[in-house]
Amino acid sequence: MRNNRRYYIAGLILLGLLGYYFLFSSSARYFYEPGEIIQVAAHRGSHSEYPENSLGAIQASIINGIDIVELDVRKTRDNELVILHDKELDRTTNGQGLLSDYSLDDLKYFNLTHKNKTSKEKIPSLKEVMEITRDKIIVNLDLKISDPETIKKIVEFIAEQDREESVILTIKDLEIIPQIHQMNPKIRIMPVVYTKRNIIKALKYDYIDIIQVYHRSYPEGFLKAIEDKDISIWVNALKKYDQKEREGKSGFEKLLKIKKVDVIQTDHPEELLELLRGKGLHP
Repeated sequence: MRNNRRYYIAGLILLGLLGYYFLFSSSARYFYEPGEIIQVAAHRGSHSEYPENSLGAIQASIINGIDIVELDVRKTRDNELVILHDKELDRTTNGQGLLSDYSLDDLKYFNLTHKNKTSKEKIPSLKEVMEITRDKIIVNLDLKISDPETIKKIVEFIAEQDREESVILTIKDLEIIPQIHQMNPKIRIMPVVYTKRNIIKALKYDYIDIIQVYHRSYPEGFLKAIEDKDISIWVNALKKYDQKEREGKSGFEKLLKIKKVDVIQTDHPEELLELLRGKGLHP
């Protein structure tokens, strides 16, 4: 009798484990309707073979069929807009010091570095980026700038280029979103909202069509509120899940099982694209 009870309990545990396995080791299709896709965003471009934030990395993303290229915008001493992540030149170029201490012409003397080697790539201007990406890829601009005049300059430049539909501005300060919208109601703005409080705040802006949230799961009500407003959900595989992927621990698979998403940003865009295509989640 005691042995039978043990077998019964063991059977229940086994069934539970099998249920968990089939639910969470599936292809993650249970989140998605047929025909729905996940877009891939290349963090600072496809920089496995090229320097980050370089024209070469952007071109690689275009050639490889990546949907979105994420780039960082800063300004020079003479108020020109360029693409560079750090405020200093030291890590990503063969120059030194603050970017803001140099004019656009000064920067032409420096080259971007890749894997600790100097490349032939230069620090690109925002104008150059707009030229090579037109009608080819969506551009996500992470503004490393906070002063209203420069933000206004960026908004006006996007409008001049007729790129309101194909450029997304990443904004961390929710307070300035209405100001940017007022500058140009057609500009696409993506709030970064990791807390429930900020998600609720962002949802009050009826002109937002995409938000960046934390990769963790949220209460079903939050996700339904986002979905009901037809807002795309952007999450990052950066650091945690990219690292798992590099270690061969199926980082992308783990990320896909947390919640339904519309865009995933990664340092390994080609690998993610291949995985999504294999699952029918990308054409």
